[in-house]
Amino acid sequence: EWAQMWRLIKGGMDRKQVAIIYDVGVSTLYKKFPVGGS
Repeated sequence: EWAQMWRLIKGGMDRKQVAIIYDVGVSTLYKKFPVGGS
């Protein structure tokens, strides 16, 4: 599921939208996928 979230973020979807879709915290997404990180 994390890989799918990363594909969406990499594809240009906002982390807030991904957080809503997958019911995870936005802060969790920023920790897992830092801005400018790989």
